[in-house]
Amino acid sequence: MPNVPLISRLSPWFSRLWHLPDDIRWMDPLPPSHRRGIIAAALLILLAFLWPAPAPQRTVTPIQSGATDVPLQAELSDAPPPPASTQQQDSQGEWHDFTIASGQTLAQLFRDNNLPVNDVFAMAQVEGDDKPLSTLHAGQAVRIRQDAQGVVTGLTLAGADGEILFTRQPDGTFIKAQ
Repeated sequence: MPNVPLISRLSPWFSRLWHLPDDIRWMDPLPPSHRRGIIAAALLILLAFLWPAPAPQRTVTPIQSGATDVPLQAELSDAPPPPASTQQQDSQGEWHDFTIASGQTLAQLFRDNNLPVNDVFAMAQVEGDDKPLSTLHAGQAVRIRQDAQGVVTGLTLAGADGEILFTRQPDGTFIKAQ
């Protein structure tokens, strides 16, 4: 086929494609023009799903440095940050007072103050049927005792029957006292 025009080579292919819906039996009640329209719409929808989405445009807004002395970078240190709470010292460590925020769990309180969350799970194993650690409410006071190394050695909170104390044992587990 050295000198056959392109249109004459494509013409039988287009003709077969045009009459392809005529052989689809489940579309028999429909006229040929509707069959072709359904197939064209299905191909268009398939193409729309497969078309790549444009990359999201990200805008960078420069920060204007004003007359404030706020540092733009955080300083990292290995020392735990001082908790935003009042502190009291006793023979087994330093007590820190916290207040539960709305929707906050005890695990979130520990995470927010860089305390080991595993201690919450250890206390939950001995919390009992009244579940004082699981039923915290907004505004409830929680006191956490830490030793000089930052290890949580105790936790107190107000329960239905008064103040509840969780104390760390030498083996790392906690006991509950009321």
